[in-house]
Amino acid sequence: MQIKMAIAPRTVVKYLVMVMIFFTIISTGIQICKYVFDYRDDWMKLFNLDRELNFPTWYSAFMIGFCAILLKIIAVGKKQQSDRYTKDWQLLSVIFSFLAIDEVVSLHEILIIPEVSEALNLPWFLHSMWVIPGIVFVFWFIRRYRKFVDHLPTKSKRHFISAACIYIGGALIMEMIGSHFAESLGQQHIIYALIATVEEVLEMTGIIMFIYGLLYYLSKWAHQLDLQVEILSLSCHSAKQESSRSRNRNSL
Repeated sequence: MQIKMAIAPRTVVKYLVMVMIFFTIISTGIQICKYVFDYRDDWMKLFNLDRELNFPTWYSAFMIGFCAILLKIIAVGKKQQSDRYTKDWQLLSVIFSFLAIDEVVSLHEILIIPEVSEALNLPWFLHSMWVIPGIVFVFWFIRRYRKFVDHLPTKSKRHFISAACIYIGGALIMEMIGSHFAESLGQQHIIYALIATVEEVLEMTGIIMFIYGLLYYLSKWAHQLDLQVEILSLSCHSAKQESSRSRNRNSL
């Protein structure tokens, strides 16, 4: 079965931005109700951008996962063309798959240990210790993908670099600022809550821009993308396995 889809990058981005704005407005309103009017209810956790395992978290994970899928599609096409940068596209897909998982389970927060940062007497911007490997990863990534970015078309290069800068600005820089205010004012404070909201919005904005960049790149690289989907029933799948084993025995 062959499925053909027409995707307009601007249309996709428009709807992604609309959902992001919706979550931003709701989360900001929640912070105001919580810290100004002292109104708290369990449903508020479902829309709070500074919480995990809620609607904004799953939305961010979905967008990052979508990036991983688009990168995988590009990698498959590049492999068919024997492109020299195929492995770079494949590695990007793996990285974004990990980021999507981390968005849900927050593996990086394991490294947030206030006692260790105090014992090491780290500066205020490194109190969230996970930013240290994060910074190392960013420098490695820049060095690893410098030639890859240089070979991209001008517009795609601009899209990818802008998306990376915005995402890193939220994930690392705003995290550093937020950790400083968290220690001086505490996490249960409207200033910290609003900084955390800005952090998440920047991350989502960076991902949306990257999605647009990938879709734009696909539109210029391939005028038409055909997806071949094969749906197998359990019995059909077993029959294919049996046929494969039979061919192997005959070859022996």
